[in-house]
Amino acid sequence: MSTPKNSNPRQPESIIQETDPLKGFAYHLDFSLPFIATAIHAGHRVRKELQPFMAIDSDQRRFEEDTGTDLMIKDLGNAVWALESRSVYDINRSREMALPLTPERFWGIQVYKSLPSPEMNQKSLENYESFYRFMEACIATLLDQFGFCIIYDIHSYNISRQKKKGIVSPPVFNLGTALLDKSKWGKAIELWLKQLGTISLPGIKTSVAENYVFSGKAEFCRRLCRLDDRILVLPTEVSKVYMDEMTGQVYPDVIQAIAKGLKAAILSHVKLLPNKENHF
Repeated sequence: MSTPKNSNPRQPESIIQETDPLKGFAYHLDFSLPFIATAIHAGHRVRKELQPFMAIDSDQRRFEEDTGTDLMIKDLGNAVWALESRSVYDINRSREMALPLTPERFWGIQVYKSLPSPEMNQKSLENYESFYRFMEACIATLLDQFGFCIIYDIHSYNISRQKKKGIVSPPVFNLGTALLDKSKWGKAIELWLKQLGTISLPGIKTSVAENYVFSGKAEFCRRLCRLDDRILVLPTEVSKVYMDEMTGQVYPDVIQAIAKGLKAAILSHVKLLPNKENHF
């Protein structure tokens, strides 16, 4: 897939809003700033052909998905979010491990009561690769225009699972930096942690950690960082303080505050970063 083309992407009326032809993800892009916000685990859809094979129901899938993370980024000029569930394929794992065909690939949960056909699995992998081709094309456009690109990789996580591991007070925001080149991007990382700390939520005290509940070692960050050393991926986890993780009910006031806070944080952060003429 090629990047959507526009002769003047800086104009607000030139925002490109589409769904991928394979229905795996959606996006809107204006290429006015050197970043893309992503929500690669926001999707909940399971293709009709796969539904009879599923052993887990909608609620069980939703517990493992990053419900609402698409709502956190949709108000930004450059945003890409998944439509298909990670129970179909997981963009944040290698191609070899992306299909959850065994419990070991899905937190010990049996996703399928009987395995999909090879043709169905191939379709899932085609959607997986379509997403990466699209992201790589968009990033190339931003690199050509600005000389660098930031990916704000937004996820969420279940508080209950972390508490079972013995983490008494999981942070509201966690940044994973294990794969990042701090000799090059240290200041940008520090600035992003500070920006996250400025986000105000109703009735919730904001807390920020680095590599505490997650360290950012997954495939999305790994694959994009390998493309070019001018790409910075910031794997940012939001604890599910904005929803009831057991029922899937979202708290509108909290998720709206997160969306507003992330937008302000991203726009402030990206404007402080280097460009073709100005490097850290």
